[in-house]
Amino acid sequence: MAICASKQYPANFGVKINNTEGALKDLAKNLKTAAIKRLVLSITRMTIHNGPGIRTLILFKGCPLHCLWCSTPEAQKDEAEIALHPDRCNHCKQCVLVCPANAINLTGETVSINRTVCVNCGQCVRVCYTEAIKLLGQEMTIEELLTEIKKDAVIYKHSHGGVTISGGEPLLNPKFTQGLLRVLKKESISAGVDTCGHVPWADIEKVLPYVDFFLWDIKHMDSEEHRKFTGVSNNLILSNVLSVSKRNIPLYIRVPVIPGYNDSEENIKAICEFVRGLTSVVSIDLLPLHHLGKARYNSLNLTYPIADIPLIPDNVLHNIKRLVESYQLNCSIVG
Repeated sequence: MAICASKQYPANFGVKINNTEGALKDLAKNLKTAAIKRLVLSITRMTIHNGPGIRTLILFKGCPLHCLWCSTPEAQKDEAEIALHPDRCNHCKQCVLVCPANAINLTGETVSINRTVCVNCGQCVRVCYTEAIKLLGQEMTIEELLTEIKKDAVIYKHSHGGVTISGGEPLLNPKFTQGLLRVLKKESISAGVDTCGHVPWADIEKVLPYVDFFLWDIKHMDSEEHRKFTGVSNNLILSNVLSVSKRNIPLYIRVPVIPGYNDSEENIKAICEFVRGLTSVVSIDLLPLHHLGKARYNSLNLTYPIADIPLIPDNVLHNIKRLVESYQLNCSIVG
């Protein structure tokens, strides 16, 4: 999930930071919007691979896709989850004592969680000072998020950066997303949306006035192959990106390159043919497979589904890049 910092970005990506008071007053006028909360997985500051300049990356929980190669399985469910890192446990047994569901078992040097009875209440997290147990997902309001975002206001101003919302899928809660992006627009903070595109068009259309660019995944051009490896067809995704392009909003098309699944010459060519028909594409970003998410699967007691898939060789990846560029499309390798 990255964009090379050396790219040329549209000129309207400059940022001017205003006083927060006006934006919060506008938000307070709609009490229902102000009260909406969304599960935030993480807030990462000082990122340089998720849009222009230096950016704050906000990951939300919940995703309509279940990609076989997903590197953030903790972002798939729209609910808080407990992650367990046994190697950090100092066997103090405090978690066992406070667990209301008796879901934690500490035997000798082994700690485990019975996830069939765990209610994800987080009481164990509060007494685990080694962070062997962590709660994934914190409910936050728009105002709370804006407070965090504004901490980097000076950095946005001097780097022409801003905020990129991702996940999971940031557009799953359209009222919250629209409210957040509207506030960012009021503050003149550049806002990017990293999306899988599988959401109703009406929900996307609501946020368009407040979005400076999209990072948009296209994983496979064959609808049935797409369904096989992500759980959904690509029809809505392709229809939506066509509609966004017609509105002339900058698009960075992101293609995860997964050996044996979507790296065939036929699929890459089909993606290029489709992308050439979009009028606002800045570039195609190739995201090569990595295995950095394996520890996350382990922490959730999930089977890592792609352990046997090899990394793509550099020479093959560069051949794909040259193929994309042969269609007169800008292309970058990210990661």
